[in-house]
Amino acid sequence: MKITEIKSFVIELAPTGEDDHRYTTLGITQVFTDEGITGYGFRRTPEDILTSQVRPGLIGKDPRNIIEILKSGALKGCATVENALWDISGKVANVPVRHLLGSTAERFPYYLTCVWPGNPDQSHLSIDEQAAQIVRYYELGHTKFKFRGWRPDPMDDVRVVEKVRALVGGRDKIELMIDRTAHLPGWIWTYEQAKSVALGLQELDATWLEEPFARDDLDSYRRLADEVSIPITGGEFGTEISIFRDYITRGAVDIIQPDTFISGGIWPTRQVGSLAEAFGVPCILHGTNGPDLAASLQVAPTIPSC
Repeated sequence: MKITEIKSFVIELAPTGEDDHRYTTLGITQVFTDEGITGYGFRRTPEDILTSQVRPGLIGKDPRNIIEILKSGALKGCATVENALWDISGKVANVPVRHLLGSTAERFPYYLTCVWPGNPDQSHLSIDEQAAQIVRYYELGHTKFKFRGWRPDPMDDVRVVEKVRALVGGRDKIELMIDRTAHLPGWIWTYEQAKSVALGLQELDATWLEEPFARDDLDSYRRLADEVSIPITGGEFGTEISIFRDYITRGAVDIIQPDTFISGGIWPTRQVGSLAEAFGVPCILHGTNGPDLAASLQVAPTIPSC
């Protein structure tokens, strides 16, 4: 089997109204073969990268030789193409990709990532409104939630957890996680702010605090992880195995969180899972959404701690 062509494009669906907050833009990458089997990845690959890097490195190659193709560098920054190669391999074998990676699990735990439309720091929502919406999702059957911790007063994010606990009652029914997302809000918590938030969340039995510092500040990560009992997590931005190695071996996080797309694809994410397992560190994938979730759903059940 040989790769004959690779294409990528975007599908845009018309929103149904101003209050339609669904994802209406979908990127698709297709890998075609000489045997009529087409693989799909659910993000767009820019045409200039396809022309200069991907097509020269892949056309004429066997799409099932994924590890060798990754080693060649032709897929650097192109996880969606890697996903499509796995899609082809699964179709050839007539099994889900997770079976090729060693798992037949049909079910595993998940968490729902909640980011509300509006101000990125979520300050347009009151604490009561945010808590009420999480409770609504809980009543629909979800039990684990991660939400953005960007509010101008960091302790307000702790108060959301406190409010949800008060509305739901009990601590064994619902899990709550806070994602600070490092430097992405445009300003970074001080160490004192991060520790105050961590201790507040710890008191409320929150599940984890994600990326409380700049992503290269591993010393602060390690210090906080040593000083609090709530798990500190991170790693979603990692693009090379060496980045995950540093986080794990330096004790920077209690849980490592690769993103299946950012890390380079299904196989690199599985490698992070193996590395974490060797050091006794849980590996729980960074959340995503839409059809792009397909790759995560294949690799997650192959990682025992995920």
